[in-house]
Amino acid sequence: MKWFVSRQSYWGVDEDEANVVEIAAGGCDYANADMLVEKYDGEGQEYHDPREAVEKAIEIAKAWKKDQPKLKIGIAHGFTGGYTMPFETSDIKDLRKWAKEAFEKLAKCDQCGGLIEGDGYVLHGEPDLKFCREYCAEKYYDTELAQKE
Repeated sequence: MKWFVSRQSYWGVDEDEANVVEIAAGGCDYANADMLVEKYDGEGQEYHDPREAVEKAIEIAKAWKKDQPKLKIGIAHGFTGGYTMPFETSDIKDLRKWAKEAFEKLAKCDQCGGLIEGDGYVLHGEPDLKFCREYCAEKYYDTELAQKE
């Protein structure tokens, strides 16, 4: 799973809800169409860790607010399903809670506990185990082999 962070200026919504730093589940293909030109560090990027995406969105919202103090800026997360739909904004506490819960549900490496990006790696004969990289799969295999000897 990937999360895409972008600044949006939603059309067809109340002016107070139009300017949002958006965290779109699924990556850039699932962001809304009202993306503004990238201006701040970290926007227009995909993140595999939702906690990192939330923290970056908070930084971007603060920088945007500093540049345009009269503008009301929200932060929102959601999933468009490939369509266009404005996300509802959340407060920072709720965003962090959501990100923590989303992170806990993600697949983790059976060797190091790190996030598995994409399909990950598996070992022949161990289909129920998944690894984040080839190194972890080899390390697990070497450890298991050493214990059997």
